[in-house]
Amino acid sequence: MSRKSTTLLITTSVVIIAAIAFFTSSNRNNPTSEQVAGAIGTVDKYRSEQITPNDVTVNTTSDVEAIFGTLFSDPAALEELGNTFGRLSPDERMKLYERGTTPELAAMLLERGTATERAGVYGKAHKDECVAILARMNPEQRNEVLAKAGITDFERMNLEERGNVLDRMSAQGKADVLAAHATVQEKATFLGRADVSERMKLYERANAGERGQVLGRNDLSERMKLYERSTPEERASVIGRMSLEGKADLIGRMDLAGRAEAFNAFTPQERVDAFDRMDLTAKNDILAKANVTQADYDRMSIEGRSEVLGKLTVDGRGDFIGRAAVQDRALAFDRAPAQERVDLVSRAIATQGATPTMERTDFEKSRK
Repeated sequence: MSRKSTTLLITTSVVIIAAIAFFTSSNRNNPTSEQVAGAIGTVDKYRSEQITPNDVTVNTTSDVEAIFGTLFSDPAALEELGNTFGRLSPDERMKLYERGTTPELAAMLLERGTATERAGVYGKAHKDECVAILARMNPEQRNEVLAKAGITDFERMNLEERGNVLDRMSAQGKADVLAAHATVQEKATFLGRADVSERMKLYERANAGERGQVLGRNDLSERMKLYERSTPEERASVIGRMSLEGKADLIGRMDLAGRAEAFNAFTPQERVDAFDRMDLTAKNDILAKANVTQADYDRMSIEGRSEVLGKLTVDGRGDFIGRAAVQDRALAFDRAPAQERVDLVSRAIATQGATPTMERTDFEKSRK
C-alpha cells in the first residue's frame, strides 16, 4: 500500500470514529419517550395541586339574605326598625309605603287625616262610584243623605244626575258620607288617586307597629338598607326586640368565632344546664371534643363540669352553641352586651358589595 493510500485510510477512519462518538453522545443527552412522559407528568402533578375557585370558601349572597331574613321577619324587630324611617329620604319612604300599605291600612290612615285632608281624598271619588255607594245604602241611610243634599226627586234622576248628588253637599259632608259607607278597597282607591304630597301626609300618620308591617311587605334589600342607615344604638334596639326563636336562629347562623364569644357569656350553671338539654348525639360529640367520657363527666361537680366545657376550643364552643336548645341559644345571645350583639350580627351579615339600592319613585323623578 502506498503512503498516500495509507494516509487516506487513516483520515477516513478518524472521521468515522468521530461521527460515531458524536451521535452516541447526542443520544445520551436526549430523553427517551418514557423520560419525556415522566417530565410532563411531573408538571401535570404540580398543576393539579394548585388551588381552584372551588377550594375557596366565601360567604354567599344567599347566606347573607338568610341572616337578614331571620332578623327582618320578626314582627317585634320590624316594629323597632320602623322607628328609624327618618333615616330615609321622603322618596324612599314613599316607595316603602306604596309597596307595603294594604287596603286596610290605607283606609285606616285616611281616617286619621284632618277634615281638609280627608275631604281632598274623598273628592277623588268618581260619579259611578258615588252611584254604587248610594245604591248600597238602605232606604233610611239614603234618605238621610238625600235630605242633607237637598234632594227630593232622587227616584226620577238618571245615573248621571245621581252621580252628582254627593257633589251638592259640602266637601266635608261628602267626605263624611263616603267615610261611613265606602268599602275598604274603595277608600284605598281614593287614596291612590291623591297626589304624592297628599298621600305622604297620610302615610306618615302610621305608627311604629304599622311601619314595621309596611317594612315586612317590602323586599329584603330595602329592609337591609334601612338597617344599615341606623345608628349602633338603633341597631341594638332592633336586635334586642327579636323573639326567642329569632335570636336562636340568628346566633345559629353566625360563624364559629361569633358563637364561641356567645358561649363565653354563660355562667357555670348555664353551661351545664345547656349541655343537659342537648340530645345524646350532641352530648357525645361535645364530650369527645373535651376529651372526657360521659362517666367521668357525670362524677364531676357543677363547677368541674363547667370547667371542662370552658376548656373547649373555639371550634368546640362554637359547636356547643350551634347545637344547644333554642332557649339556650337565645340566652347566649341576650347575655352578650348590646354592642357585642350588634358586632356579632354585623360579622354574620358581613359581605362584599353594596346593598341593592331602591329605584327612584315618581315623586323623586318629579323633583328633577
